[in-house]
Amino acid sequence: MALAPEMPLLDDEGRVMAVRCPSAGCGAVVDLINGRLDRHFVRGQKCRMSGVRVVVGEE
Repeated sequence: MALAPEMPLLDDEGRVMAVRCPSAGCGAVVDLINGRLDRHFVRGQKCRMSGVRVVVGEE
């Protein structure tokens, strides 16, 4: 599980659509699918945080 402390992207109904990947060296804005980071790549390789459940909160 990972904590995404930055402000997420919200849809019109206030649901979280995407967050910035919390992995050091990545920082991609990634879609959330059922509360998990969608598969994404950093420097041509699948990010190790792909598929990890995310909790959106404040630091």
